[in-house]
Amino acid sequence: TRLLLPVPTVSAPEPVEVRYQLGTLHGSFTYSVTPPRRMEIHLLHHTHLDIGYTHHQDEVERIQWASLEEALRLGEASQDYPEGARFIWNPEGLWPVETYVASHPGPETERLLEGIRRGWIQLDGMYAGLLTGLANEEVLLHTFDAARALSELSGVPIESAMLSDIPGFSWGLVEALDRAGIRYLSIGPNFGHRIGHLTEELGDRPFWWEGPSGDSRVLTWVSGGGYSWFHTGLGYDSITAQLDEEKVFRYLDQLFSGDYPYDMTYLRYNIGSDNGPPDPGLADAVRSWNERYASPVLKISGTTGAFRAFEERYGDGLPTLRGDLTGHWEDGAASSARETAMVRRVAEALPQTERLAELRGVVLDQERLDQAWKNVLLYYEHTWGSWNSISEPYAELTVTSWERKKTFAEEAVRLTADLRADALGGIDRSEAGLSGRETRVEVINTLSWPRTGLVILSANESAGWGVVKDASGILLPSQRLRGGELAFLARDVPAEAAVHFTLEAGDGTAVGGEGMGGGTLTTSEFSLRLDSETGDINSIRHLPSGKELVNATEAGLNQYLYVPGRDPAEVVTSGEAVVSWVEEGPLVWTLSAVAEAPGLRGSLLREMTVVEGWDRIHLTNRVPKAWVLDPEAVLFRFPFALDDPEIHIDGPFGPYRPESDQLPGASRNYFSLQRWVDLSDEDLGITMASIDAPLVQFGEIRTDAIVTGWLERAEKSPTLYSYVMNNYWETNYRAAQDDEVTFTYALRVHDGFDEGEATRFGLEEARPLIARVIR
Repeated sequence: TRLLLPVPTVSAPEPVEVRYQLGTLHGSFTYSVTPPRRMEIHLLHHTHLDIGYTHHQDEVERIQWASLEEALRLGEASQDYPEGARFIWNPEGLWPVETYVASHPGPETERLLEGIRRGWIQLDGMYAGLLTGLANEEVLLHTFDAARALSELSGVPIESAMLSDIPGFSWGLVEALDRAGIRYLSIGPNFGHRIGHLTEELGDRPFWWEGPSGDSRVLTWVSGGGYSWFHTGLGYDSITAQLDEEKVFRYLDQLFSGDYPYDMTYLRYNIGSDNGPPDPGLADAVRSWNERYASPVLKISGTTGAFRAFEERYGDGLPTLRGDLTGHWEDGAASSARETAMVRRVAEALPQTERLAELRGVVLDQERLDQAWKNVLLYYEHTWGSWNSISEPYAELTVTSWERKKTFAEEAVRLTADLRADALGGIDRSEAGLSGRETRVEVINTLSWPRTGLVILSANESAGWGVVKDASGILLPSQRLRGGELAFLARDVPAEAAVHFTLEAGDGTAVGGEGMGGGTLTTSEFSLRLDSETGDINSIRHLPSGKELVNATEAGLNQYLYVPGRDPAEVVTSGEAVVSWVEEGPLVWTLSAVAEAPGLRGSLLREMTVVEGWDRIHLTNRVPKAWVLDPEAVLFRFPFALDDPEIHIDGPFGPYRPESDQLPGASRNYFSLQRWVDLSDEDLGITMASIDAPLVQFGEIRTDAIVTGWLERAEKSPTLYSYVMNNYWETNYRAAQDDEVTFTYALRVHDGFDEGEATRFGLEEARPLIARVIR
């Protein structure tokens, strides 16, 4: 039991005797008094925005809107209080503020804007708490669309961002924050659930976080008290514990036990639980506190005010750190692998569609475009479902929460398809030279460099046509695929331009390459072999260099792995495979391996495709997942034949290297990529693009961390794992999944690592050539 006694603050050369009596408890003690260290604690009173934790989106909106209105009342009521005791509310994310403005036109919105101008409500720039490791650079930039709009509407600049619960964020976030004019980042992580070493490494150690470019930085502070220091439970109707001495002094004990060097700090004040409300007694409690105590002094603050005050005192002496703060929670998105792949594809298709529309002179519907991006952001928001999603997978709350989350993904796909159709519907002036009886294929490159790519026309589009000629009338290699599609290789399509090819009646042409029978094929670039028993790739020889790419002594490449439980030592693989030809050239070569595999409700299908004259290998893995409520994981193993490779992982605005470019406390068990990962030794390098699946591991399987522990240093290994599915969480994410999900990978061989080449390769895989038939 601790007895907290308010003791007179005096300085005395001799020990002071203190006598006390509390009921029947009485006694005395002596202590030496030294001049006190005056501490200033800025309280950031905020909600924690969890969009996925209630039955319906409008329920979250009602909770958050009510909090905004209550905050306005409390701010106005305390405007004559002493400085530091005036009520301030931080909504944390801007989604509820934006939706309030959209649904409360007139006096209510004006009252909210006036409250923002008076400082009763202070806005932080993030739209919501996103799993930034899933995002590309476009998503990160659109995260601040609402901040720009609300800042313009209110006339108040937004200079800070607040992120809660989530442990870890993409390095590219710094670049996006800087471009949005945001200087300060407050991180209040979860107190202990799956956070690795984050708080012990960075808690209450403020630093300048420098972005990948070296030209951006934000003052970043991971709160050592997390965001939930004052939580009391999930209910919001009866919040029994709010600001109290014990919790404040316990935090100070924790702070000073680490030799904290500053005379000010900040403490997150989020009461009740997630989506918690404003504390109506906070202003009075702080005023009373400061009348009673000389130290610590409490100040109710906004994020910007607290961080600016700290920067003015200590900003010049803070350390500068560079690197990725790799997240620990992105693995939860693998519990809904189908939807995650859908949204990652949408996040690439939307900017490509916007560029396509610009090239074709089409003005897209801005409202539908904005809504498509918002659906992407809301899918990446860190709450997938209810608090009981694992313990009660069939409960109404679990089911309705997931259905709403899934709708974000499906709506994003639908809107993007509509926008793409609009962009392609514009008039291209180059069509003016088309004669009445010709059929052409318009191939459009939306990227800013010339490129080559495979064009596949559907069976309906290409019916009656099989011969392809370029603009000069030269016959091009083409092939009728087994499904009736027509394929041809479009070479050197100019940057941000369209090229027209003519279709004529006839059969596809014969070009290069030779199938060798069985599970082996050879093109001018590669010789590849599938294992006839396992279906794994046991050899890829890069013919220009003569190098073997597969370390077959460890395992075949693209090997299916299933962990039935949490312990990776129990891993098993697929059964005997049936290997067969799907496409036998002469342009497109595809070998397939079909096998029964644990954890699936149907056969595992893996396909390997190469195209004559194109320097890349494409792998397609179709996984028909079975519904399994017990913990499990699915991975694909890629053991490359490289010696001590340097690893680069693509992130928004620039790649990072495990360990070398990671902040202390970042995840080393698994890593998030934007589009590609590269492994290179002194002689050879391999870049692998992975758009559908964002997580990779190296060396050994390091999940689930409950069994394997959190690594303190990243492993350096030529064996890569694509970590595609799991249900390892105890809350929030899905308890099981039974979707059929397709994961695609592309491999490209090179000499030394070149960041520009890798980036172009990743973008080409994410944003392929666009083709349409013009009759």
